[in-house]
Amino acid sequence: MSFDIGAISGYVEQNSFELISKAVLETPLADYFNVRVGLKAGLNKIPVMDGDFVVQDGGCQYTPSGDTTITQVDLNLKHAKVNQSYCPNVLRETFLSQSLAAGQFAGNESIPVEQLMAEYFIKKLNNYNESFLIDGDGSFNGLVDIITEANGATKYTGDSATWVLSGAVATAQAMYAELPDTAAMMDDLILICSPQQYRLLQLAITQENYYHIAPGGEIYIPGTNVKVVQSLGCDNSEKFLGSTSTLFLGTDLSSDFETFKIWYSQDNDEVRTMMKWAIGVAVSQPELWVFMT
Repeated sequence: MSFDIGAISGYVEQNSFELISKAVLETPLADYFNVRVGLKAGLNKIPVMDGDFVVQDGGCQYTPSGDTTITQVDLNLKHAKVNQSYCPNVLRETFLSQSLAAGQFAGNESIPVEQLMAEYFIKKLNNYNESFLIDGDGSFNGLVDIITEANGATKYTGDSATWVLSGAVATAQAMYAELPDTAAMMDDLILICSPQQYRLLQLAITQENYYHIAPGGEIYIPGTNVKVVQSLGCDNSEKFLGSTSTLFLGTDLSSDFETFKIWYSQDNDEVRTMMKWAIGVAVSQPELWVFMT
């Protein structure tokens, strides 16, 4: 039986772009963001169009009417990285013993450590990026820093302690009722909450006798078109309700900066990992959101 360290760098190099793209873009919450690629580190401007759409009576004369405004939303892009190193002997003994114990290999077959290591790092990067979308990192803002009263969002003033089996449905509906009319008319509304709060609402729906909602499937706040989305980035006190059309996720993915490498350093006799990626969050209209913290 052999342990092929050389296969690690080959596997990751061949799949580098796919792996780093998956880490940045394929988190549960990122699926609901409008993605902007090709952005660079620091402050970026996301253009947003709005204005008056004036309908005129038919006729041959061309008369311009109405105003269109183009505003810019700030999106601050963070460049992040992870560097780690491993002793080849430890990796060899660990994966070799695991495979022998499982009885999966015989003869002179290599152990697919490259795929296991890649999947491990993707999972960790996913978790970081999911948390970043909610809480940001240092001077780089997440939803909790942007969807605030200071930026025009509506803070839910009811009793947050009512998010229990006997009251979660009513509380979620009360948050929906506080949406501005413009937001309430949109068809892409979501409620973002923690997995625990998601489960509480899911069970509360069954206790309220909403049996037409299939168990185990997607859930919506009863009586509304608001889809409930769970995110590991949220703690149990954080909830955000609003339109996904206002959410923006910025990254690069168009240059050589994004890197996912795992290689054997012969000079140092160690397996090294290096991951670099860029991520940023913006909300074009925080005033269309209701939040609870």
